[in-house]
Amino acid sequence: MTRKTGITVISLLALVFTLVLAGSSSAGKPAPPPPQALYPDVVEALPDHLQIQNDHQREWLRFTTTHINFGPGNLQIRGGGQIAPCDIDGIHYDQCTVATQEILDANGTVVQTHPAGVAFFHPEHNHWHQSGVAAFKIKSGNPVSGPEVASGVKITFCFVDVVFTGVTGTEKKQTPRTYFECNGDFQGLAVGWGDSYHQSTPLQELEVTGLPAGDYYLTHQADPDNHWLEGPTSTSPGELNNFAWVKFHLSRTGANPEVTVVDHSPCTGAQCDVGANP
Repeated sequence: MTRKTGITVISLLALVFTLVLAGSSSAGKPAPPPPQALYPDVVEALPDHLQIQNDHQREWLRFTTTHINFGPGNLQIRGGGQIAPCDIDGIHYDQCTVATQEILDANGTVVQTHPAGVAFFHPEHNHWHQSGVAAFKIKSGNPVSGPEVASGVKITFCFVDVVFTGVTGTEKKQTPRTYFECNGDFQGLAVGWGDSYHQSTPLQELEVTGLPAGDYYLTHQADPDNHWLEGPTSTSPGELNNFAWVKFHLSRTGANPEVTVVDHSPCTGAQCDVGANP
């Protein structure tokens, strides 16, 4: 009995020693890295399809705009679920809900959230929009510091994957279409996708009645109220590339004014020529 007990004690001591070593080895290993947030990078395609429209003796510069997500992560926005009236830029809407941006990791898990303004039902477009998506202006002299000659309220949009900006089918499989509906609960713009608003869409215009002939700049500032995080800091590249412009010449030599684009802001890839839906 004594011999058997001794063997048992030795075995137990060896087991404990092994467990202690294992614990020490595990404790020495670095902890797994926290989930990495993949931020969107929403840039604006150059405004396109510039055209003057005459309507009851008033003149409007109409244009097409396209938002493109060039970032490593989706722009994903979720509604708050509580619907109530609200007023945005002096306009009353009957159905509004709080909007929240959800930042995802590589597994599609939400790792961070950020207040994203308000989502509301837009009666003219008959679907839900996000507030403060863009600001359009016409300037003279300089697209950044020049005086404004025309501006409107901050423009609202819904986000849907419409235009794929890649080239190959493999790219499309790697970054598939994700967001399909303009609803109040869930909207977004997947990596590599753009959402286009044709110049015939309501609010895609600025009034130029009586504007003298000459050269002007149509400017497009995306996310003017910083509703979306496009990087971990305010100086991240995605936070600094939300501005685009085209320089156009306004001619009044004929019966109707005409516009000709003569220059534009620097652009990359699809941002330069993504075009718009017919």
